[in-house]
Amino acid sequence: MKKTVLITGATSGLGLAYAKYFAAEGYDLILTGRRKEVIYQNAEKLRERYHSDVTVVIVELSTQEGVDALIGQIKDRKIDVLVNNAGFGLKNTFVDIPEEDNESLLYLQTTCVVRLTHFVLKNMCERNEGTIINISSDGAFAVMPHNVLYSSSKLFILNFTEGLHMELAKTGIQVQVVCPGFIDSHFHESADMHVDKSKKGLFGFRKPEDIVADAMKDLKKGKVLSIPDRGARLIRGIVRFLPRPLFYKAVNLFSTKFVEKKK
Repeated sequence: MKKTVLITGATSGLGLAYAKYFAAEGYDLILTGRRKEVIYQNAEKLRERYHSDVTVVIVELSTQEGVDALIGQIKDRKIDVLVNNAGFGLKNTFVDIPEEDNESLLYLQTTCVVRLTHFVLKNMCERNEGTIINISSDGAFAVMPHNVLYSSSKLFILNFTEGLHMELAKTGIQVQVVCPGFIDSHFHESADMHVDKSKKGLFGFRKPEDIVADAMKDLKKGKVLSIPDRGARLIRGIVRFLPRPLFYKAVNLFSTKFVEKKK
């Protein structure tokens, strides 16, 4: 019997790259997203290329009703792998962000992750097998201006996953948290950020498929925390030892110079 993977935020970018990876491995797919036309087109391509059974669930996971709807759709399905990938950023300073946008981000990137993980984990524990992959960010290591709530939610995902790993260490269930680093995806445009994705080298943007390939290699090695990008690994290393006053100055300089916000 074929295994099934549930991937949230699978319309494009990292989520779609995970869908391609697992389809190539022979999994059936359950994909969630909001852009109906795009995700259905991608689903058809996945069916044709990999001969996978692909179920698409159009749902808004930043709301309780959306998560309820998804759980209702999957309640009779055996989920072998869960990839909690759905997320978005907010471009303004925290004080200027509408309250409803803050609530949506927090629900999607904390409560939704917790609820879906809790739901699939119960059955995984009964079977003593399964895999949960939660997507965090290098922002979990280094919070930045105009990125405060996003980074904070990604730090939650990091801690949540590492805690789960310790609780499940003696079971057959594997958990991993991925901090992808600099990805060439639609994330920055969706958050109305302008970044130069043509840059190469240490802080150059990598293809989602390459990030997923490296993260899955880490998973097979048993690595709980995967940081596939060299730039993200460097950021983590620097932040761990940099005095906080110096860190604040460095991050403000980086934010001003490299992450220009559209006016």
